[in-house]
Amino acid sequence: MSPAVLPGDLRVATLQWDVSSKDPGHNLAAVERLTEQAARAGAHLVVLPEMWSRSFCGPDLPSEAACLPERLAFLRALAVRHRLWIAGTLPEPGDGIKVFNALHLIDAEGVIRLHYRKVHLFPLTGEPDHFLPGTHVPEVCQAGPWLIGVGICYDLRFPELFRLQARRGANLFLVPAQFPKPRQEPFRLLGRARALDCQAAVVCVNRTGEDGRLAFFGGSLACDSFGNILWEMGPQEGVHVGDIRVDEIVAHRRDYPFLESMPLLPKT
Repeated sequence: MSPAVLPGDLRVATLQWDVSSKDPGHNLAAVERLTEQAARAGAHLVVLPEMWSRSFCGPDLPSEAACLPERLAFLRALAVRHRLWIAGTLPEPGDGIKVFNALHLIDAEGVIRLHYRKVHLFPLTGEPDHFLPGTHVPEVCQAGPWLIGVGICYDLRFPELFRLQARRGANLFLVPAQFPKPRQEPFRLLGRARALDCQAAVVCVNRTGEDGRLAFFGGSLACDSFGNILWEMGPQEGVHVGDIRVDEIVAHRRDYPFLESMPLLPKT
């Protein structure tokens, strides 16, 4: 199979660790170590937490954003070495003061197949003070039988973003996140709800550890198109590799064509 295509029986790896806001070397080492474990387990696709290179490092965000080319080169080389796809978000240069929170999906040939800037900025932790909002619905990425859509963390609370992508055919959503401990149940519920809304598989990847006053629960998970949880990780660093089958999603949409019953929501 071409490395630019994903198989219908897809092995997805969710990677979670304590993302350091001070030591990017710690994070790069974690990505390299955990991706190698995922590759050994036969993963076709690896999903990282939100802001995986240096978390939300406040005034240092512009300097970390300036490292975007080398961070992407690192991911691209890793994807090629292990012959798998990788998705995660990084700070991207904005206006010189604020940055974008940008998701990149890289295929097994090292090609960036999807780029999306986070639209919904979480006000309670001051994201609008440090980030610029994206302005566009993500373009769905086709990879064989999979049409991949994305969201980032707080985006999960806005079903419109996901439904618009589902109307364009998205049957798998990747959602890097940093949800802290008080919101573990909403994280689970929102992942399940977006899967059910869109009749699509949803993979949500969270971080572990602590950052300032916030503690994180891990809990990375995947849901099937009925909103059932396929797997859910605990609070520790690690990798989970699980299977998602496109034929089950195709059959679900064929038998229950709910996405065709939305005259108020455009397909394009």
